[in-house]
Parts: sequence; C-alpha cells; structure tokens
Amino acid sequence: MAGGALHFSLSHSEDVANFAFARVPVGVDVEGIPSAASVADVLTALHAAETAELTVHPEPDRRTALARVRSRKEAYLKATGIGLALGVADPYVGSAPDPARLPGWTLTDIPAPTGYAAALALRGQ
Repeated sequence: MAGGALHFSLSHSEDVANFAFARVPVGVDVEGIPSAASVADVLTALHAAETAELTVHPEPDRRTALARVRSRKEAYLKATGIGLALGVADPYVGSAPDPARLPGWTLTDIPAPTGYAAALALRGQ
C-alpha cells in the first residue's frame, strides 16, 4: 500500500467471514453461538471475572455472552500477534453488552448474523 504498511485480519465460522484492513495492527473475529457443552468446557479457561460474569447468566444468555467474550478476546489476540498459544485467560474483555476497555486499543463488537458474535480490535485508537 502506497505510503505505509497494510495490516489485515480475517476470521470465519461456518459460512460467515469477516475481513479487516487498517494502517495499524487490527484483529477481527466471528464466533458461532456455542453449545451448552462448549460453554462448560471453556469457562475455566477464561479470566476469573469473565467466568464469574458468565455463570450468573441463565443458560441461553450464557451461550450468547460467551460468543461475545470469545470474539472480543480472539480479535484482540490476533491484533497483538499473541494468538491463542498462551491461553485465553488474559486479557479481561468482559461479557457485558459493551466490551471492557483495553489501554491502547479500541475493542468493539461489530454486526454479525443471527447466531453469531463478532468483534474488531484496533491498536492506538
């Protein structure tokens, strides 16, 4: 790209795909709403505060909230270049409708089809 580097990220889940392009490090992720069994498998791997938040949700809401957490966390970890190799406990991104603030980053949920959650992370915003 003339005048500077182009950063990109892509993600897919089944037949849904997201692409992100930016002049700064960027990460995007899309996640399908997980099964109840998947929620139980993942809870203990998350940040302790996220696990606590998720366990207070009724089961159908817990699945949607976990998809939010996973898409946010994976978008951020892609943008930083860390990836999933070190686990998903950190950083704390929260399960609430609005993501937690991450210093030096913009983390936001982006539109996704029914049955999915998606997020975008941009450095320095």
